[in-house]
Amino acid sequence: MLKSDRYKSIMDYLTEKKSVKVVFLSSLLNVTQETIRRDLEYLEQLGEIERVHGGAVLKHNNIKETNFTVRESVNISEKKMIAKHAIQFVKEGSFVSLDVSTTNTEIAKELAKNFNSLSVITNSIIIATILSANPNFNLYLPSGKIRNSELCIVGDSCVSYIEKFNIDTFFMSVSGISLERGLTDYGDGEYEVKMAMFRNANKVFVVADHTKFDSIAMLKIGNLKSVDGIITDPNISQPMLRKYEEHDINIFM
Repeated sequence: MLKSDRYKSIMDYLTEKKSVKVVFLSSLLNVTQETIRRDLEYLEQLGEIERVHGGAVLKHNNIKETNFTVRESVNISEKKMIAKHAIQFVKEGSFVSLDVSTTNTEIAKELAKNFNSLSVITNSIIIATILSANPNFNLYLPSGKIRNSELCIVGDSCVSYIEKFNIDTFFMSVSGISLERGLTDYGDGEYEVKMAMFRNANKVFVVADHTKFDSIAMLKIGNLKSVDGIITDPNISQPMLRKYEEHDINIFM
């Protein structure tokens, strides 16, 4: 099993169970306990987990930004499902914005395959590259400072550029969804870009897999009713789904 596959399996398990033992992971993934300890050490260095005696626990309260490469491999099937559903809210010829995220990367792939003519603004170099495969798309990539770890553009000039546009639909990534604290995220530079897209969009849909529910990150975006809906994957639990729908939150799967 590749390292990236092990990281995904470990994070998937911890996302659901919150804690895990080295012995269990060794048996589950069919590798040595020493290999598991090295994997846990790496994930701890990234800020994903905290090692404890005999195992690890998920760092869940006040979520921190993590490496794009690791996030890209976590919950990938859920992100693909979200992407397929999200494009149903896009009309041919419309103007779409995508902030930098692994979920929006999957949405970009679906847009490139399923539409003939779109205008898209993004601060993600990866997303822009994917969309450039469709020669009929009008792509807008703001100027600014490149954030190397995310391959995205941030800064005042990036925000000012976005402010010039009227956006039809913004697919917004978040790190946390909470009834008490609303929509939250991390990353100061990316946050300002996200908020510029938010302010200038006619419709805003949050795109977030089921693990983002009942989580809180550092920066507040807005309350849950400030968006047109949340697009998530079918793996959200029924009690969690009912909890949010009882508060009149539009959730699409």
